[in-house]
Amino acid sequence: MLTDALKLLHEKTKNKIDAKDTERATLLSWPGSPSVQVDGDPEPYPADKLVFAEYLLNREIKADFVVAEYLEGDEAKGSVTGVLANGVVYETGEPYKQTPRTSLRGNLIIPSPLQVGDRLIVSRLSGQRYYVHGKDVGGNG
Repeated sequence: MLTDALKLLHEKTKNKIDAKDTERATLLSWPGSPSVQVDGDPEPYPADKLVFAEYLLNREIKADFVVAEYLEGDEAKGSVTGVLANGVVYETGEPYKQTPRTSLRGNLIIPSPLQVGDRLIVSRLSGQRYYVHGKDVGGNG
């Protein structure tokens, strides 16, 4: 009987966030000067009243890439498979010639998943500010 009650409770609350401090909103502009219209509020909230979860923002990651390339005849290869310990290419018997290693440094940009019109899950903070948790991907989102 308790198991049936728990199953019923699970079915009733499935795909729903039911917290008193959680509200739904619509993203009106993004990313330059974001604004959000919270359901039931008369005016949208501008960027200075919003705090976004970090994973919702564009993220930049510094990365180093080491590129190793070798020549087999006149053909550039990207793998050292088939090169013997004595420096001879197994398949052809030619000497193995490795070009100098190249190190590339760059930044990877991971774009924000948000787009204008997205339905959001937000929580009210002090000072009439809102914390944006993420996208509402439920039934109507």
